[in-house]
Amino acid sequence: MENFGIQVFKAFIPLYIIIFIILAILIILIRIKKERFKKAGIDEIDRMTGEEFESFCKTLLEKYNFKVKRTPKHGDFGIDLIATKDKRKIGIQCKRWNKKIGVKAIQEVVAGKNYYKCNEAMVITNNYFTENAKKLAQKNNVKLIDRNKLSEIILKSKKHN
Repeated sequence: MENFGIQVFKAFIPLYIIIFIILAILIILIRIKKERFKKAGIDEIDRMTGEEFESFCKTLLEKYNFKVKRTPKHGDFGIDLIATKDKRKIGIQCKRWNKKIGVKAIQEVVAGKNYYKCNEAMVITNNYFTENAKKLAQKNNVKLIDRNKLSEIILKSKKHN
C-alpha cells in the first residue's frame, strides 16, 4: 500500500502540470511584451527629457500626417502640442514620467482643450495611468495613450516608412 503523501502527490500531478503551463505562458507573454518595447525604442524614450519627449511625439504624429504645432514652454495651459488633421483639432499633453500619471494631467489637458478651442484632448505617456486618471479621462472624453499603446503606434509607424 502506497504512502498517503505519495497518493496526495499523485492526485495533484494534473494541477502541477496546469500551473507549469500557465507559468510558461506568462513567461512567454512577458518576453514578447519586452521585445515589443525594445523594438519600439521605449527604453530610449524613458531616458528622454520632457522636452525631447514632446519633440518625439510631434514627429510621431507628423508621420501620421497630422500638422503639429508646439505651445509655449511656459504658460501652455496644459497643452504641449496641438495636432490638426481634417476637422480634428487635438490638444495633447505629453508626459515622459517615471511613475503613473494621475488625475492632474487629465484636469490640465481638459482645461487646455477649452483654452485652445480643441475638439479633442489626449495625454501621451511612456508610463501608465492611475485608475482615477482613467475614470476622469473617460468622463471627459480624454484619449489616453499609455506605454503599451505608444509602443503599438511607434511600431506601426515604422512599418509604414
